[in-house]
Amino acid sequence: MIVGIEVGGTFTDLVMVDEQGGLTVHKIPSTPTDPSIAAVSGMGEILDMSGQGAADVDELLHGSTIAANALIQRRGARTALITTLGFRDVLFIQRQDKSSVYDMFYQKPAPLIGRDAVFEINERVDAKGNIIAPMSEDDIVRLVDEIADEFGAESIAVCLLHAYANPTHEQRIGDIIATRRPNIRVSLSSDVSPEHREYERTSTTVIDAYIGPAVDQYLTRYGERVGALGFTGTPLIMQSNGGAVPLQAARRRIANMFVSGPAAAVTAAADIATATNTPNVISVDVGGTSCDVCLITNGMPETTVKGTAEFSVDGLPLNVIMTDIVTIGAGGGSIAHLDAGGMLKVGPQSAGAAPGPACYDRGGELFTMTDAMLLLGLLDPAKALPGDITLRPDLSESAAAALCASLNLTPVALAERVYRIVIANMAQALRRVSVNRGHDPRDFSLLPCGGAGPLVAGALAGEIGMDEILLPPHPGIFSAYGLAVADVRIDYVRADGAIRTDTLTKQSLQERVDGLRDQAATEFTALGYDPSDLDMRYSVDARYVGQGYELRAPFDPADVARDGIESLVNAFHDIHAQQYDHSFPGNPVEAISFRLTARHPRPALTPHITATTAGISAGTRTITLDGTPASYAIYDRSELPPGFTIDGPVILVEATTSTPLPAGWRLTVLDNSAIKLTRSKT
Repeated sequence: MIVGIEVGGTFTDLVMVDEQGGLTVHKIPSTPTDPSIAAVSGMGEILDMSGQGAADVDELLHGSTIAANALIQRRGARTALITTLGFRDVLFIQRQDKSSVYDMFYQKPAPLIGRDAVFEINERVDAKGNIIAPMSEDDIVRLVDEIADEFGAESIAVCLLHAYANPTHEQRIGDIIATRRPNIRVSLSSDVSPEHREYERTSTTVIDAYIGPAVDQYLTRYGERVGALGFTGTPLIMQSNGGAVPLQAARRRIANMFVSGPAAAVTAAADIATATNTPNVISVDVGGTSCDVCLITNGMPETTVKGTAEFSVDGLPLNVIMTDIVTIGAGGGSIAHLDAGGMLKVGPQSAGAAPGPACYDRGGELFTMTDAMLLLGLLDPAKALPGDITLRPDLSESAAAALCASLNLTPVALAERVYRIVIANMAQALRRVSVNRGHDPRDFSLLPCGGAGPLVAGALAGEIGMDEILLPPHPGIFSAYGLAVADVRIDYVRADGAIRTDTLTKQSLQERVDGLRDQAATEFTALGYDPSDLDMRYSVDARYVGQGYELRAPFDPADVARDGIESLVNAFHDIHAQQYDHSFPGNPVEAISFRLTARHPRPALTPHITATTAGISAGTRTITLDGTPASYAIYDRSELPPGFTIDGPVILVEATTSTPLPAGWRLTVLDNSAIKLTRSKT
C-alpha cells in the first residue's frame, strides 16, 4: 500500500493506493504555521477512512512547499559564506539581465545575506582543477572560529572558485567545520551545484545553506510524527526533478526541494499520458495560489538546469536540476484588484488558505478567482469543499462591491472579466513552454489538474486553439497521485569546462560516463537500492563555440561507441534546430557538462474508478460564460462507466473539482478511468 501526501499553500492532498490499484483520496486545509500537522493528521484520517493502520503502509511519499516558503518569506538561518580571496562581491554584483526589461525603477533582488556575512580564504584553484595557491589549515580554523563565535552563524555556505573542477579545498573546510562546530550546518557548492558560472553557483549554495536548518528541522519533525503514527518504513521525499529520494538523502539536497509539489503533478501527468497513449501533453496545474505549466513530449517532462532569471526562486538563481515548469501567480485564491492606472488585474497576490476567498466565510474580504467562479455557476454553493468549507455567494458579492462600483459592472460581469483575465494569463504561460520553445500547442493535449485546473480547462483550450483535453482521474489531488508513481531519482553532473568535441575521443567520453555511473551506483547502494536495477540516461550540455549558454542533448553511450563522437554532436545539432529552427552543422561544438539521470523504478500502478451506474444526469446548473447564461447538465464522474460518451454543455462533478464542458465538446470515458474531451472541428 502506498500513501502520497502533498502539502500545498491552500490544501493538503492525500492519496492511498492499494494492491489492486484502488484509490482513496482525501483533501484537508493546510496548516501554514507547521505544514507537517496537516500532513500527519491527514494521513491518519485517510487511513481511518480505509480501515488501515500506518504499519500497513509499504511506501510513504511526501512533497511540500516548505523550502520555497522559507526562502520567499526570508525566514532562514543566520548564514555566512566562505569564498576565495578576491571574490567577496560575486553574490552582490549578480548579472546584468533583469526580469522586467521595461521597468525603469527595477531593483535587483536583495541577496539573502549581507556583505558582512562573506568571509574570504586565501586559496586558488584554476578552471582545470589545478591547485594554484594551497590553503592553510590554520587559516581555516581561525576563520571558522570567527564565523561561529563573532558572527554567530547557524549555517555556512562554502563556494570556492572552480570547486566544481576540484572540490578538495571545499571538502577540507567542510570537514573542519563538522569537527569543530558540529552544530553548524554546512553547504558545499561542490555538492549542491558542481557547475561553472560563479554567481549562479554561489547563489544556489547560499540558498541551500540559508533554508537548510529550517527544512532539515521540518523533515526531522515530519519523520518523527509519521513514526509516532506507526509507520515503520523510510519516508520518501519528492524532489524538484520529478523523482523521490529517502528522507536522509533529501536532507543533503535541500535546494532540490523547491518545486517538489508541482514536479509531482508533472510526474503524474507523464504517467497518465503514457497510460492513455497520449504522449504529448501540456500539464496545467492550478491550485489556490499558482498555475504551473509543463511541456511533456513522448511521455517525458522537460527538465532544466538554467540558473537564470527565468529559473529562479524569489528572483535568486537556483542552479539545480528541476522539472521545467513555468509558474505564474494565478490560482483559485488570486485576488482581483485595480492597478495604478485603474485597470483590472488578478494576482499574483493570493488569499491562500487563511483567510481564503471571501466566499469561504473565514475572514477574507477581497474578491478572488474562486469568488468569480462561484458567481458564474462553476462552483455549487450547496456542496461543501474539503475541510467543511461552505461557499457563500452573498459574501462574494459583498467582496465584489468596491470593484463593481469602480468599473460600473454587475457582480456576474465582474466575475466573468476576472475569469477571462486569469485564462489569458494562463494562456501566456502555456505559450512560453510551447511556442517560445519551438512547439505548436495545437499538436498537444491539455492535461488540467489541481483543484482549479479542470474549472478553466475548456476556456483555456479555446483560448489557445487546442482541440483535446485529457482529464486524469482525481485531478484535484493529482500532485499526491504523482508522489505515488514517482521513481527514486538522483541526478549527477561532471563539469569539465569548455571542451571542444573534436578533441574528445571515445575513450575519454567513456571515462566520463563510467565516472558518473560509478558515482550513482555507490550512492544508490548506500541508500539500499540495487544498482543493477537502475535506469541510467546520459546527456551533454553543449553549445557552438562563441555562444554564451548551452542546450542539453541526450545521448546513448552505446551509439557513441558504435558511431563515434559525431553521434553526440549530431544530437546537439538536432536540439538546436528544434529550439531555434536552425543549426550550424559546420561550426565547432564544445561540451560543458556531462550528466546522468539515475532512476530506480517503482512498481507500476493502474488506478481505477469504479462506476456505480450507467451515467445519469443529476439535474442542471446555470453557468454564465461569454456573457450568456446556459443550462449545463450535471454528471457525477464516479457514475460514468468506461465507454460513456456525451456532448456538452455538461459539467462533470467529483470530490475534488468540477469540469465544465461547453457546447461543441464531446466527453468520452476511457478504460483506465481517464476522460478524453474533444472539440468538434466543424
